[in-house]
Amino acid sequence: MTKLFRTFALLLAGLLAISMIVGCGGDDGGDTEEAAPANFVSATPPGGEIAANGTITITFDNAPADVTVSAGTVTVAGKTATVAGPFTPGPLALNVTWADGTQALNYTVTAPDTEAPTVTGGTVSDGDKDVDPEAINSDAKIEITFSEDVSGNIALQTEGGDDVGWLGTVDGTTGTLELVKGKEIGNETTYVIAGKVSDGAGNETEVNVTFVTKGKE
Repeated sequence: MTKLFRTFALLLAGLLAISMIVGCGGDDGGDTEEAAPANFVSATPPGGEIAANGTITITFDNAPADVTVSAGTVTVAGKTATVAGPFTPGPLALNVTWADGTQALNYTVTAPDTEAPTVTGGTVSDGDKDVDPEAINSDAKIEITFSEDVSGNIALQTEGGDDVGWLGTVDGTTGTLELVKGKEIGNETTYVIAGKVSDGAGNETEVNVTFVTKGKE
């Protein structure tokens, strides 16, 4: 009787061990998550003219997989795909394909762009004097505009090159410096908007806009 009970106990323990192994295997399979599908959001430029040495930036709502293009070379980073030339001058029907869909984009390819972007205006101009710091602090921002869409970075610095601490962004044809509380600009001080931007063809421009604030009244 004792021998029979011992055999039954060993058999029961073996069945329990097998049950636990199978159960664990099922849990591992359940943890697998599929990537969210990626949908086309926008293209920059969306169409029209593009230089033979230009680039096209395509934005998705999620990271795309297996991206291919009918012309140029594509590079994917996160939710963005960048298509770089050279493209052949003339009509361009660009087909973009990825794991979840396709998108057609139409352009007219022009001669290569060799002209660097320029600063065309803004809140202050290079060489300005007697700039009212109170007005700028009240607006809480400084803007500069460019001759074409650019990407890159700008910063507000002192004459000696120290960062003042404002937040700089570049989007389209506008560069913006936003005031951070406690970092207001002062009177009788020389400031420099410094940085580097480039257009879609890779032409770069060093940004250097110097202005001087007026004295206290």
